[in-house]
Amino acid sequence: MTNWDFPCSDPVDISIDTWTSGSIVVAGEPTSTITVEVVPSHHGADVDDLIAQVGVAFDDGQLYIRGPRLSGFRRKKGLDLTIKVPQGSSCAAKTVSADLAAVGELSGLTMQTASGDVTAAAVTGNVTVQSASGDVLLQAAGGDIAINTASGDIQAASVDGDARINTASGDVTIGHCTGSVQARTASGDVDLSAVASGEVDLVSASGDLAVAVVPGIGVYLDLASTSGSIRSELDASDDGEDASVAAVQISCRTLSGDIRIRKARGAAAQPAAPAGPADAADAGKPDAIGR
Repeated sequence: MTNWDFPCSDPVDISIDTWTSGSIVVAGEPTSTITVEVVPSHHGADVDDLIAQVGVAFDDGQLYIRGPRLSGFRRKKGLDLTIKVPQGSSCAAKTVSADLAAVGELSGLTMQTASGDVTAAAVTGNVTVQSASGDVLLQAAGGDIAINTASGDIQAASVDGDARINTASGDVTIGHCTGSVQARTASGDVDLSAVASGEVDLVSASGDLAVAVVPGIGVYLDLASTSGSIRSELDASDDGEDASVAAVQISCRTLSGDIRIRKARGAAAQPAAPAGPADAADAGKPDAIGR
């Protein structure tokens, strides 16, 4: 085990340069000392050569960590990195297969990885993730999220901003989102549990699309599926045709996937959300406007 300690009580910017294998844990918590710890991923593994290559430096609010050379990693020879910093710090990391977990509170998170998973508890600002096959799990994002992955699943319990997501086969699940949502997927399903404002633009080839709308707001729907079914569970009394007065504008396009629009459970419209007529009448097939 190797440790580095730096006295600091203000938020810092963390930069992790290519942590290949193992794991990364970043904890944003009330503290007056930055702590960096590196240990072997596997008990008893001889990783002294890898630890010797790790570089850690701190200067003027910047914490820089350099991982070992890529050629140094072998099966069962990885390193686990744990970083404790003042809450409100930000983190930008690059990994190959290492997973990253953010606990406590961070102000921003950026991750580039091939197959590593990303888990974050509370990020008050923006979250950006680029991954080939890693999964992404966010509890609360206070800003915008932008996630690109090939086959990883994406889950976000709460997004207090806009969400922009692209995936090939991964499923997308978002709880409450206060901003607009744009999601593109080939075969993955998309499920939005509570939308209350902005524009929702979902496109899938064979995946199913489901959107739950917070009750009591105006909704405009534009739904189309070539061979999949289209179903709306909104009240007929909420029908409307004018998109300009709707609090939410929803566009869903699929080839063979099903589309379902429903009411959000346990959610109420925000006081500031404009009241107005909802969506147009019966949904149809391609280029139809539906409820």
